[in-house]
Amino acid sequence: MTRSITLAGSGLAAAPFGLRLAGQGYEVFALPAGMAEPPELDLLILLPRDLIECEELLFEKARFARRPDGPEAILICGTLSPRYVRALRARVPKHIRLIDAAVVGSTRQVEGGQGAFLVGASAEDFALSAPIFGAIGRSVELMGEFGAGTSAKALRDCFAAATSALTRSALDWAGAQGIEEERLVRLLEATFDGDGTARTPDPAAHVTNTLPGDEAGIALVRNVENAIDIALKGVHLTPPRNMARGFSSVRHRQLH
Repeated sequence: MTRSITLAGSGLAAAPFGLRLAGQGYEVFALPAGMAEPPELDLLILLPRDLIECEELLFEKARFARRPDGPEAILICGTLSPRYVRALRARVPKHIRLIDAAVVGSTRQVEGGQGAFLVGASAEDFALSAPIFGAIGRSVELMGEFGAGTSAKALRDCFAAATSALTRSALDWAGAQGIEEERLVRLLEATFDGDGTARTPDPAAHVTNTLPGDEAGIALVRNVENAIDIALKGVHLTPPRNMARGFSSVRHRQLH
């Protein structure tokens, strides 16, 4: 797409993105809080810490989306509301290409170039931007049109957080039944790894402490809210009832 890239925003990924792009030969301009304008603005990668900063960068202080000589393309990487991201297409001039890319992976993985990207863009924009993602992370997957990357990340995080919370509950139940935690973790890993092989148990790594009031609990609430935020009208939002309907046709049988 271009060899000149501008980074803007105070998200945690800003520094590692800049280092990896520069290491791949890209001319990178990292804009500080003062918003000094680079010589040219071809591709802008936004890494906002939240929705408020994204608004400031696009429409208020920096006004990147409102400049007559604005960027050719804007790539948005941030944990934002999927509904907000999708609505940006109607607010940003049509001649500016819009790509949303949700990052999957920890800060350490991103720093080591091991992050993955879920991308929302047209097929043409995705093909043009693929080398940029390749310079930053290890894998990239097109999820659909603009906004689909953020939506996919919200659904992925919701599923992961809910699974973590349920696993925590299962371990609590197991403890009440006299089942050792390591034995249950071995069973769960053997079941869901798909190969039937029990691995060395590591409950601390396998299960996060998803309890109300702690950071993991807050993340669970946020992830569920984001998942509901992207639900289309008429989509069923109560999986337990769907499961009950699925099992209603299963006939009772005697065990011998």
